[in-house]
Amino acid sequence: MEKRTLLAIVLCIMVIILYNIFLAPKVVPPSPQAPATEKIIEVPKEEVLSLPEIPIIKTRDIIVETDLVKAVFTTQGARLKSYWLKNYNYELISPSEENRYPLSLEIPGQRGLILENWKVDKERLILSGNNPTGEVRFTYLPAGEAGLNSQGLKIIKTLKFYNDSYKIDAKVDFQNTISRDVYIPEYRLSWGPGIKEEEQKAGRRYGQFSGPVSFINGKLEKDTLERGFLKPPSVKVGIPTIHQGKIGWVALKSKYFMAALVPSEAAQATVIEKDGENKATVGIKMVPFSIKGKETISHEFTIYPGPKDYELVKGLGLGLEQAVDLAWWSWVTPISLILLKLFKWFYKIIPNYGVAIILITLLTKVILLPFTQKSFTHMRAMQAIQPKINALREKHKSNPQELNKHMMRLYKEHKVNPLGGCFPMLLQMPIFFALFGLLYTSIDLRGAGFIWWIKDLSLPDTVGYLAGFPINILPILMGLTTVIQQKMTTVDPRQAKMMLLMPIFMTFIFYNFASGLVLYWLMTNILTIGQQYIIAKRMPTTAQ
Repeated sequence: MEKRTLLAIVLCIMVIILYNIFLAPKVVPPSPQAPATEKIIEVPKEEVLSLPEIPIIKTRDIIVETDLVKAVFTTQGARLKSYWLKNYNYELISPSEENRYPLSLEIPGQRGLILENWKVDKERLILSGNNPTGEVRFTYLPAGEAGLNSQGLKIIKTLKFYNDSYKIDAKVDFQNTISRDVYIPEYRLSWGPGIKEEEQKAGRRYGQFSGPVSFINGKLEKDTLERGFLKPPSVKVGIPTIHQGKIGWVALKSKYFMAALVPSEAAQATVIEKDGENKATVGIKMVPFSIKGKETISHEFTIYPGPKDYELVKGLGLGLEQAVDLAWWSWVTPISLILLKLFKWFYKIIPNYGVAIILITLLTKVILLPFTQKSFTHMRAMQAIQPKINALREKHKSNPQELNKHMMRLYKEHKVNPLGGCFPMLLQMPIFFALFGLLYTSIDLRGAGFIWWIKDLSLPDTVGYLAGFPINILPILMGLTTVIQQKMTTVDPRQAKMMLLMPIFMTFIFYNFASGLVLYWLMTNILTIGQQYIIAKRMPTTAQ
């Protein structure tokens, strides 16, 4: 949906840029993405760990609370059953009827790790400024209190929390309590199924890629759960998708939030699975290993369940900023980062994100003023010779070759380049796309009000409904200003009717967009109209 919406917007812009040379826009189909690879990993045919299945006993909840989150763990499988983000009033964990919770430790064939009760060293951990860090330790004893059986394995999962950070440091200890070696063919730490979709209240989802994403060999691997435009999903129900290579991390992400697993040492693969409800589970699959008698093997992970705030996740130093899409194309991202810093700087001066959008729109218009003025100057020059162009068309309407020859002579005589108005506008495109993408997905706008009826800049500014149809004010104002702008810039009267269809099309496209994004476009229209008016007053409109 996002690619088709962006494509429509690009086409609108290109019509505006090229209308004076009578070029129809060409629809470019979205470039196909390479499907995620599915690989099968062979397990060595050796005697592997076999843990006994023990009946489920009564479980307990463990509460961890910081200034940022309130988390609830269950002793059944030492898993996370609730994760509430206080600053965003948001529950990250997707509900599951089968009680499949995140942060499970899984060894093939050993359902007991998930179903059985783990011992825990505390039932409550409350952190604060005076108590900034703390740990919760879960212990798995598969054969009684001593943890001794034919394999003699004891597993300890330690989770360390921080009062001022969303990250969780996890350490998994495999203790061999007997003298004989124990072989672990593979195990994985998982998150799933899914993360809660926070945009249901908006009625429809707008944003960049949402779903499973892996960082492998320094590149992003995105896996789709649903059928896209002319493309089937890359993850199928019941068939794990496995990515091998140098594993950086794996994550599930939505428009504003994500849950990421980051191994501190070499991992074997990332594993993506999907259930019948299109909910994904992602996991880090570790390399097989053996534990010598009476020894302990430890693995460490960093877990990040939190907001997709670029500066926040970059500060962790884990490379998770790669999961934060500030723009649709990587070459635009550096510009988006500059605009992001300006955006937050304006907010510090005036703590209102609506005002920040207006100020950053004004700043970009000032920066682009030389290009805009050159483009408008060219348009006015074309208007000045328009009567002569019309006369040539009438005179040579039956001879296109002769018409082109005389028109080129006319352009040369008046020093007008038919493409002269396009190049300055094309130079503005990177900034436009960078700012568009930034406002489209910025978590700062989530829940941020502006004025009067605009209570949330991440949602449409609906003031009411007419026969079930939402009445959104900003898109209507944007459409009206687009009409004014088109009337001021249309050179050829024959194209006037066609160009007036553009405001209708743009209003339709933007009608259910986030109000913060529509506010940016509306302010752009208003400032552009002002520039056009000033230039029109200073320049002649008829040919000499």
